[in-house]
Parts: sequence; C-alpha cells; structure tokens
Amino acid sequence: MVKYVAALDIGTTGLRMLVGKVTDSGSTHIIAKTAVPCRGIKKYQIEDPAELVTSIRKVLKKIEEQTDIIVKSAYVSIQGAYVGYVRNTAVVNVEDGTVSDSTIADLLDKTSDIELYEDENLVDVIPVKYVIDEAETVNDPYGLEAETLRVEADIVTANADAVDKITACIKEAGLEVDGFVPSSAAMMGLIPDYDEDENSTLLIDVGGSNTEFIVYSNTYPFFSSSIPVGGDHITNDIAAVLKISPEEAETIKRDYAIAAAELVTNNVDVAVFNIEKGMQELVKIKDIVEIMEARIVALLNIIADKLEREDISSAGISRVIFCGDGLNSFNGLDTLCEEIFESKYVKVDFTRATGMKSCYTYSGGMVMYISKLLPLGRVDSKIEKRSFAAEQVNGQSRTKIVSDAISGVKDKFKGFVARFKE
Repeated sequence: MVKYVAALDIGTTGLRMLVGKVTDSGSTHIIAKTAVPCRGIKKYQIEDPAELVTSIRKVLKKIEEQTDIIVKSAYVSIQGAYVGYVRNTAVVNVEDGTVSDSTIADLLDKTSDIELYEDENLVDVIPVKYVIDEAETVNDPYGLEAETLRVEADIVTANADAVDKITACIKEAGLEVDGFVPSSAAMMGLIPDYDEDENSTLLIDVGGSNTEFIVYSNTYPFFSSSIPVGGDHITNDIAAVLKISPEEAETIKRDYAIAAAELVTNNVDVAVFNIEKGMQELVKIKDIVEIMEARIVALLNIIADKLEREDISSAGISRVIFCGDGLNSFNGLDTLCEEIFESKYVKVDFTRATGMKSCYTYSGGMVMYISKLLPLGRVDSKIEKRSFAAEQVNGQSRTKIVSDAISGVKDKFKGFVARFKE
C-alpha cells in the first residue's frame, strides 16, 4: 500500500515543506514541495508565534493550490540547540530464527525505554550498530539468521518546552505533528561514504540567523549543537561598515563570496551607495572580503571552542562539510578549515543527493530518513487529495469539492514511536 511522508522544515528565514510518496518497493518520490519566507524564529526562540502560524498556513495553502493535496499531518524539524543524545543498548531473542522488521522495531522499542528528565522529550532512536548472537557486528540485520539481536543506539531527546511551543503553533495552523526529526538524523543519509580510516565528519549548516553543526562518527551523529550566528550577520556587517542598505549588502555578499582575503587576485573598485552621504562610493573588493572573513572566522572559532569544551579534538575530525545557503557557495573555506579545525574541507553538492534546490536539503533528508523507518512502525503522514468536479444546477455552474482520504486509519505505532507524540 502506498504511504506518504510530509516534512516541514522550520528555519530562521523561512519554511520548506516536501511531500513524498513511498511505494511498496520502498522507493520515494517527491510529489509536492513549496517554500515561504518566515521571520518568526530568532536565536532558536519563537519570537512571533502569529507569523509562524500564518506562514505554516501559507505553506499548506500553496501545497493544496499547486498539487491538489491537503496535508493533514507532517514530521517537523527540531534545531540542534534543543537536542541531546544518550547511548543505550538492548537485546532481544529472535523468533523463528530470522530477523524481521518486527524484531528490529521491538528491539528499538526496548532500547528507548530509559528514564527521561521532566524537561526532555523522546524524539528519535538512531541505531549505531547491531550484533548477531553476540558475535557478528552488522549495519543492517534484516533477513539474517540469528538467535539473539543486540543494538547499540543513540536515544535522541529534545527540550520539552521547545517541543511544546512548536507543537502549539503547528496545531493552531491546522496541522498535526507526526514526530520531530533532528538535523543530525535528516542529514545522516546525505553524507557521502568515506574510507574507514577517515571516518569523522564535521557538518556545518549555516542558515540565516543561526548555524547548526554536527559531528558524525562513521556516518552516525556523535554530537550536535547550534550558535545564534548565521549568514544574515555577514550581510549586516557589510551594511554597517560600508553604510549601505541591507539589500545591497546581500547582493554584494553573493557577488563576492570569498572567505579569505588572501585569495583576492583582482582587487578592483566596486561602486556602492553610501546611505549616510547619499552618494556612490568606491570600495576595494579586498576590503569587502575582509569584512566577511572577520565574521566567518569568528563563527568558525566559536564552533571550534564549543567542540573543545566537549572534548572533541580537531585532530579527530577528518573533514569539514558545509551545507545551507549561508556559506556553501564561498571560496576559501578550505583555507579557513585548515587553519581553524586543522582538517580538510570537502565540498559536497547536496542538490545531487536530493535532486532539488539547496533550500530543500534538510526537508529532503527528513523525507528520506522517515521513509526508511516506515517498516519499523513509524507513522505515515495523513494526506488527502481534493478533486474538483463542475456540475450544472438550475442552469448555473458550481464547483463540487470531493475529498478522498488517501491515508485511511493507521495501525497503532510501535511503543517507542507512540511515545514520540506524547
């Protein structure tokens, strides 16, 4: 039976929604997507709940108008600043001697049964490794013969207050929450595989007003956090120093996307409009780049300091990857990564992995991630299709709206999945 996964990515500059159709064979096809601007969130906090609610409604309306689809429930992003990890392990006996989806679901359910603090919500369980009969370690045990199956997994928690506030806004907009997906899980399937001797990755996602960063070990999230600094701060610095409008500063940032001033080889003049003087002025490209470099270096140094406080040595990081629109297009990131993290910079084109614009990277990863978990008991999103049929009544034409439920009644979640929604 065809199932659907809707993903709502709530960012600091806008909202993105994707709807994926998951076939019986397990393949996923994106059937709807849209994005709208939203400034309701600043520094991880919902500063303007009314704007967030309005923006969510706009997203749902655009999806309906463009694709004839009514989204009733969705998975929602959760920022890394609110996320924590607890490593746990559990073991189950394998019935009939073959590992099934039910076996894995029961095992993850058992693994998630830990005591949480009052300010924590369980949002995810990410398996790190499975062990067959306490002897053989495997990544995917499905279909293997075994007497016992053990898993070592990361239990992902989120700040309860943050979850409650986001949920309240989403429900007010007329949408149900299927669950929350941290960026560390969403991006996990989009990171390329590397050699085993180079198995640690620092992923830096620079958004508008905040930056999330995640350390992966063997493609599994080890640590994640956020800082309230993003691409908008670079724009604001340019505007403040050169005394130009934010709009012109944003254009200049994108036209001269260079992270290190030493890379400027053609230091020509650029004409800008000084608001205070009311006239055009000429500034050197190198001067512009130095303004941007100062902010970028400060941002990366904050990340490095946070990692050091978590006892994560830069020597243990094999590579640094950037995603998001804030810095991904900048040249010179390799130079700064070598200086600050003592690690090599690897450029990754995430649009190739998702097949969509970069703004849909996170939501695309969310759809892919949840789609893979549907056989283990994750709920599929509630989607309705609205069709329009014109009929004549008393010589006049009117529109009859017919709503056909696609999802139907869902089976009860597995225990650990059900607790995600409590």
